[in-house]
Amino acid sequence: MPVTAVIGGQWGDEGKGKLVDLLCKDMDVVARYQGGANAGHTVKVDSDTIILHQVPSGILRPDCICILGHGMVVDPSALSEELDALAQYGINTDGRIQISYMAHIVTPIHKAMDRATGHIVGTTRRGIGPAYADKARRLGIRAVDMLDISRLGQYLIDRLKIGIQQGEFKADELDAIRDEMQSFLHAAHRLAPMLTDTIASIHQALDSGRNILIEGAQGTLLDLDMGTYPFVTSSNPTLGGIAAGLGLPVQKIDRLMGVFKAYTTRVGEGPFPTELNDETGQRLQEEGAEFGATTGRKRRCGWFDAVAAAYACRVNGFMELALTKLDVLDKFDSIKVCTAYELDDTTLPGFSAAAHRLDLVKPVYTELPGWRTDTSGLKSAKALPTEARDYIQRLEELLQVPFTWVSIGAERSQILTL
Repeated sequence: MPVTAVIGGQWGDEGKGKLVDLLCKDMDVVARYQGGANAGHTVKVDSDTIILHQVPSGILRPDCICILGHGMVVDPSALSEELDALAQYGINTDGRIQISYMAHIVTPIHKAMDRATGHIVGTTRRGIGPAYADKARRLGIRAVDMLDISRLGQYLIDRLKIGIQQGEFKADELDAIRDEMQSFLHAAHRLAPMLTDTIASIHQALDSGRNILIEGAQGTLLDLDMGTYPFVTSSNPTLGGIAAGLGLPVQKIDRLMGVFKAYTTRVGEGPFPTELNDETGQRLQEEGAEFGATTGRKRRCGWFDAVAAAYACRVNGFMELALTKLDVLDKFDSIKVCTAYELDDTTLPGFSAAAHRLDLVKPVYTELPGWRTDTSGLKSAKALPTEARDYIQRLEELLQVPFTWVSIGAERSQILTL
């Protein structure tokens, strides 16, 4: 199909990068539409584990063009480092990355602001929120400004003065900002040749019948408008973000895939109804190697939340689903799925993104038998244990959307078609 979109259905870290990497083999263009260096997509290629933050996962496929859309906030310094890291893996990026003129950029000033306030909601401290805030306040600096480095430098000085006047960061951050400024300007100069009209690029690809893959970052429950506000990201990882961040109407999307982990994880602060603060939660964390690809922080772990997942399916309109990390559950005697919430002895009608409400709900669980079998070496979905297939079927019944893929390990080969 010409246009496929992949969106996370939970609080991010669902394993989208692996699915995107698999789909990329048939794609001509891969595009990101929101977020920035706060994303962390991990892909295992042979013996190498490659973590991508801003570059779309299609960069690992030699014929893919990668687009960073105008809905992103691009960090020139971090992107330059990412390109250097890819070069060390022997991956050629020359002429393959297009950055929207209209994308806003993350500066050392934004990172200093995030260091001062990011602890409140548990951000990655990458300057994402402050950059999006400046965009909304019409104080932002756009990628097009990288075409004139001297003018960009003046913009930074002007923005720094505003920050000092308004007390937006700590005084002891000034030296760090000045130290980072030169490398930032050098990175901006390096990236300037990659700037283009990405709306025109993606529509040209669409009109010529080329295969396009749209890659979401973070997840539905972190959406600025529909997530667990204020414990959210500063962009829209959901379906609507595609039109806003790429200039591509959603009716042009032929295949819309949601990605869910076989259990639930969350990084940072915020409500988490199925969180397990016990040995089971620790076991999920250890078995699943649940540490953030961007920050290295431990992920909070819990059982699959079908109430929240059904909400994600509704607001996005997923056509099909992928289930990742099923193998992490291989050793469990029994597995629980949250099928409802209770509050004050009353069953709630569904998911509410109101953070204060989610802090109070009690998850209602259905318990299913585990399969106690190593699934990581299986070559077909038919070989999955009966209990594993029953688990997937139960999730399908709860979400009312079919699963078409299941991942049973980190390798490219460890993904099965259902």
